[in-house]
Amino acid sequence: MVARSIRDVRHIPLPAFAGDNDIAKSGLKVGVLLFATWTSSVSAGGAYCTPDWRPENPALGCASQIVIAPGNDSRVNLFLLMQDQAGADGAELGYPDHVGWRTFYGRNFLRWEDLRSAWFQPAPDAEEEKASWSPHDGDRCQTIETGRAPFLTALQRENLDDEARSVLTAARERLAAACENGPGSLGPPGPDGYFVALEQAPISDPMLRLAAYLEASASFYSGQWARAEQYYGMLSDEDLNPWLAETSRYMIGRTRLNATIASADDQWGWFDVDKTDGTIARRTEEAFRAYLKNYPQGSYASSARGLIRKALWLQRDYGRLGEIYSGLLQQTDPAVEAAARLVEEIDSKWLMREPRGASAAPLLLAADDLLRMRGPGYDPEPWDSETHAVSFEDIDAQAEVFTEHPDLFSLIKANHAFYIAQNYRLVLNLLPADLQHGRYPPVAFSRQFLRGLALHALGDSAEEDFWLQLIAGAQGLYQRPAVELALARLYEQQGRLEKVFALGSPITDAHIRRILLGASAGVAILKQQAHGKDVPVPERAFALFTALLRQLRHGEFDGFVEDYPLTSNFTPDAGQYGLWGIYDADVPPLDLFTAGRWSDGYPCPAILDTVQTLASDAQTIDARLCLGDFYRLNGFDDFSFREYISQQDGPPPIGTKDFYKGTVIPRHAFYTAILADDAANFEQRAYALYRAVRCYAPANRNTCGGEDVDVSQRKAWFDHIKRDYGNSRWARKLRYYW
Repeated sequence: MVARSIRDVRHIPLPAFAGDNDIAKSGLKVGVLLFATWTSSVSAGGAYCTPDWRPENPALGCASQIVIAPGNDSRVNLFLLMQDQAGADGAELGYPDHVGWRTFYGRNFLRWEDLRSAWFQPAPDAEEEKASWSPHDGDRCQTIETGRAPFLTALQRENLDDEARSVLTAARERLAAACENGPGSLGPPGPDGYFVALEQAPISDPMLRLAAYLEASASFYSGQWARAEQYYGMLSDEDLNPWLAETSRYMIGRTRLNATIASADDQWGWFDVDKTDGTIARRTEEAFRAYLKNYPQGSYASSARGLIRKALWLQRDYGRLGEIYSGLLQQTDPAVEAAARLVEEIDSKWLMREPRGASAAPLLLAADDLLRMRGPGYDPEPWDSETHAVSFEDIDAQAEVFTEHPDLFSLIKANHAFYIAQNYRLVLNLLPADLQHGRYPPVAFSRQFLRGLALHALGDSAEEDFWLQLIAGAQGLYQRPAVELALARLYEQQGRLEKVFALGSPITDAHIRRILLGASAGVAILKQQAHGKDVPVPERAFALFTALLRQLRHGEFDGFVEDYPLTSNFTPDAGQYGLWGIYDADVPPLDLFTAGRWSDGYPCPAILDTVQTLASDAQTIDARLCLGDFYRLNGFDDFSFREYISQQDGPPPIGTKDFYKGTVIPRHAFYTAILADDAANFEQRAYALYRAVRCYAPANRNTCGGEDVDVSQRKAWFDHIKRDYGNSRWARKLRYYW
């Protein structure tokens, strides 16, 4: 049965979180003191790195996968659990565009930002919003400009003469001075206040009421919390001015909130939630609840509800905060962007909590359990469940919480069995095969995928058929590439790489196929794909590039000459990728073979001429020296198709088996062989000595490949060229050895 679309499930929208939009709309002249820990997440992956191209996912790295697992960014897991409630798999969505180093993520790996942008495309006015950025974004002055017009509107509604309006308008303009050099730049109030000193309430005079409001706001901007609350408290009489009354009651909560935050700031401005004043935090919550009691549908109601959550976080009351989040997870429509904002808030404010404590909400508890299963990486020994953050017994004791979510409960237990206990038979018992689906929501897909990984770990002969059945229903975003990766890994490990590249192969993902072509394929498969008329042009070009380079490196010069004419069939991308973007370019840099650099001093012809000479006589000294220069001048020395393939312990990623037979001949070996060749003439021997020494420049590290030689040998080469070839240009150019 096809799962229901996300839009078939009825939900109510999530209220706006921090209330910033409500403030702007209502004219509240106070910003929000935000701080890094409220908007950022510490659970995301690292900065520059590349993912392990393996299906298993035990530990947090730089990328997540579509399968719910311990190694995912916790935001990704929680978001997938939300989508699962709606039966949504994202099949109707498009993949996000990756730029820079993240292009190597392909369609198997993702960051939280990728998932977010795939589900929620940027609004048409996103650029306009970006252009309207204010220098006060993120602090309590962020609405200093947007609040001007609503205040002036309120001023016009009062029965005041022109002189009074002029005075109050000028006072409102002066208020901005509090934010010119950062919040608090007005300094402390003088004996007459910032604008006016008042000591009683209610204030019947309309001009004084508005002046008191400006006085309160000036105190707020300047960090005079007690004084700001005092003045806002004078304005709570509904009968005198409903707008001022509602706004001021709300602002009492905002003032207390900022006082709470200030209580945990050290002298350097660093915030530590563990140092917050719990008394002020509780009074903050009381103020917002009082506001909602009086104004349940008020202008700031949604903001107040969001800031109650913030007050609970500042109190470190994770029990009540979790109850609220549990309700919001059920109420929030996962098809709207508010779902992503909710996930980000829960991640940084509840999942990262200390002390942890338990939860009575299944989605929160599941995300928390997975977070606590994270390991430091792969370990040859099973985890010690007695010392690990969460044990199987801990999870088993949560059965009552998951009464209505049995599939999710067994998935959590199976993750523990797989990644911590390494009890793969238990995984199979917990996750029976269920492959007769047209679509798989996140939990159902994760269950079957983890079962497939257990089959692989056990070496079960049914693994291939299992993946082939699962792939038929893997229609959700990122799902099919995930199955293809697992199946491709199986074929590679079994030595059946030809199944990946057979006509009609289920392995269609371009990144997976390129990794296997570059790092694993033998010459027969490379030539098959390079010459195949039914092969897509980018893959043909990649296979040709790989075949040409590997034939050179293995000394298969006849094969290079045979395949070289195919280069005329392709136009490489215009230099935007180079060798190190080999997996990303539509057409790799085949022009290195047709128009690369051949010489920077030693006379060498085009590479085709050099290779044709070597095909006739592989021991030709000049041709070997020229092939070495071709490698050096075009960046092939340090280039490897395995550059992005993980070498960590654990289950093997794809691209770790090399089916290309024979031995690679590095250019370092050219020089040592020529130095031992009596047929080498004066110029050839001098150049070989020069290049052999330069292999270790400038970092005392061999950049030419092959076996290193000791520094004493390098010194001997240096002395040799200076003594016996001192008149050569190569001896004159060489000033050091390394």
